[in-house]
Amino acid sequence: MEGVESMALTQQQIENIQIDYGIVYINYEQADEARLGPTRGGGEFVATATIRDIEYDGSKGKTKGMQVVDDITAQLNVTSLNSSMDTLKMALPFAKYDNMTGKLSVGSDSVGIVPDSAYLKNITMFAKTVKGEYKKITLYNALSENGLTFAAAPKAEGTIALNVYAHWDATDDTKNLFEIEDVENINGDTTGPTVTTNPTNGATDVGVEIELAATFDEDVRAADIKGDNFTLIKASDGTEVTGTLSYSSTTKTATFKPTENLTTNTDYIWIISGIRDLAGNKMDKTVVNFKTVSS
Repeated sequence: MEGVESMALTQQQIENIQIDYGIVYINYEQADEARLGPTRGGGEFVATATIRDIEYDGSKGKTKGMQVVDDITAQLNVTSLNSSMDTLKMALPFAKYDNMTGKLSVGSDSVGIVPDSAYLKNITMFAKTVKGEYKKITLYNALSENGLTFAAAPKAEGTIALNVYAHWDATDDTKNLFEIEDVENINGDTTGPTVTTNPTNGATDVGVEIELAATFDEDVRAADIKGDNFTLIKASDGTEVTGTLSYSSTTKTATFKPTENLTTNTDYIWIISGIRDLAGNKMDKTVVNFKTVSS
């Protein structure tokens, strides 16, 4: 009907519906990575901020530009069925565990500053979407603060509720409190992709009709194959060369074809950056210097 906006959903909206999983990892992508399991009911991520309104004479109420974020908190709530000492220690970060006796104890020496060793490097939850990919939510410097309730009931499983908070790093204010990102799979990959280029760095006598190629050593995110991440410039003045970028997932190769032939006897710089593998690891920036043929 004319004048009526379409009510149809887009494919992207459908693909981003969260449908499954609440898989939780402790210290994800670290040497001591471990899955927190078994769990029940998945996990619940909560991020809140305290926003203060600046009061001023003549105010009509909440005003754009007159609000201040005083603090931000983030937590992950998860219910564990695992009653191991590791889980109990997580619920009681101030407790002492004796490896020799296998005892977890709380005494007068448990009162005071929580030691750095009690904080997890991170706690990470994955939630699956219709597209088959995942939302990855990572909280840093994580610590459970709700204590421990451990009920043993007949004909029922004991559960341990963990309310794990992210914490700012007082010694480094550049570190994030938490991060949310899209990833295509769940694995322990911590290494970014590497690339082999044609021409190679330092190459000379490169043909002016060349189609530049970048071949990666692993699958990379198709969304990262874009002009902003592949920049070809003249070294003399920084003039950017226009062209067409394509990608073959079969060969893992990105190809840049300049709109016009390159200039003879000219130095060029090809910069490749911002490319991530399917696990979200970013490759190191690659700079390729080369010179075209003299005639």
